[in-house]
Amino acid sequence: MDNIYSSLTDNKNRIENDFKDCSDFLLRECIVDETDCVVCVLDGMIDSLQLSHMIMEPLLTFSGKYKTSAELFETIKKAVINSLEMNEVNTFEDAYFFLASGFAIVFIDGVSKCLALGIQGFTKRTTDEPPTESDIKGAKECLTETLNDNKAILRRRLKTPDLKLKQLKIGKSVKTSVVIAFIKGVADDALVNEVEKRLENADIEKLHDFGEISSFLDSEISSYFSAVGYTERPDTLCSKLTEGRVAVIMDGSPFAVYVPHLFSDSFSTVDDYDDLPFYATFNRLLKYFAFFVSIILPAFYVAAGTFHQELIPTSLMYTVAAAEATTPFSLMQEALIVLILYEIMREAGIRLPKLIGHAVSIIGALVIGDAVVNAGLIGTPMLVVVAVTAIASYVIYPLYESVSVLRVIFILLGGFTGIYGIVLGICVICVNITALNPYGVPYSAPISPLSVKSIGDIFYREGWRKLAGRKVRIQNLRGADINEI
Repeated sequence: MDNIYSSLTDNKNRIENDFKDCSDFLLRECIVDETDCVVCVLDGMIDSLQLSHMIMEPLLTFSGKYKTSAELFETIKKAVINSLEMNEVNTFEDAYFFLASGFAIVFIDGVSKCLALGIQGFTKRTTDEPPTESDIKGAKECLTETLNDNKAILRRRLKTPDLKLKQLKIGKSVKTSVVIAFIKGVADDALVNEVEKRLENADIEKLHDFGEISSFLDSEISSYFSAVGYTERPDTLCSKLTEGRVAVIMDGSPFAVYVPHLFSDSFSTVDDYDDLPFYATFNRLLKYFAFFVSIILPAFYVAAGTFHQELIPTSLMYTVAAAEATTPFSLMQEALIVLILYEIMREAGIRLPKLIGHAVSIIGALVIGDAVVNAGLIGTPMLVVVAVTAIASYVIYPLYESVSVLRVIFILLGGFTGIYGIVLGICVICVNITALNPYGVPYSAPISPLSVKSIGDIFYREGWRKLAGRKVRIQNLRGADINEI
């Protein structure tokens, strides 16, 4: 976009033409000690009281000695304006970016640049309890859609100048502010540079949400698992930063993404570190068990009932046979039908307004829980298996997207090839997990390759007397040089 003109009339005509039909665009012409000036803001983005007391009043009452417009510009910048957040802008593109960010833009006749003065006052959400990452004993605070508030939350928790918040503008047609957060001396410089390089080279026209960033930061190896983690909890994000990871926070999204993300990260929660070690270990093992149950249980039931009846106890086999004798579908078909119905109701429950969302639960209980069984369409044992699977999948909610798809794939493997296909599918998944190597750090670390120093916080949780003394950094788990990836 063009550079700012030295003529105030040209600047005024240009900005009025660009913001034509924009009812929220406000422009005020004024005279500052016999020199023409223009002040521009976007209504609703600024604090009117700050605009009046910090900018307009000092400008209109100023009287001083200067020879050129450039001298007046410097005088206003250093001795007149009361705003602490101040930027010199040379292009219209940057000026429009600051306008949309809650800044006031001041043009002075005869100066080919303008001042952007921070007086933000737009409406924003408070830091309530995280809705997607519930906990019992952790902090009741979450990130918001406002970038400056998120930076302040991190700064309040990590009170050190080593916390770096490097801000970029991403997007070709419309710029969006993005912050790269890391702790200098803890995060590897190569990792920080690689993240910054990927963001700057990202082919994005307009950044809408954090998912677009994740795609450019993720591993290029095809997988059902993501090497990019996300969280809306500031305490979780701070713990990741202290491990040497790099986070990316974008303006307009309450979720921060961080890299590299490991497979074991999905099985730990904030409460694990507040509970006693033996109970935290029990919960951690329960999550790993729930992960395998949510993927394998329906497939194993289908495979055993279709090909390997000898694996089912005799008394249970009679129950399964009696239930299936009255249904028109095979076990594999039943499992797929019930799971698809469950996913439809789950999605409907999420998208529906809260006031009528409970209707989905009532209909689901009537349709799946009672009607399909009485009609002889689905066997009761299959409903029990699917219900246990659905509940288990919510225990490891960060992996729910991966689990929901893998569950269907394993059902097809079990229905067509039996236990042998399931075992082969497990081997393929394990190979795929170990093949992911985001930023040189194996996705399966510290399980594979095994890190004895880190294993005390994977399948079980050691006491804080031992954990506090560890200084495990994510780069210590690296299996290859980041520059080789």
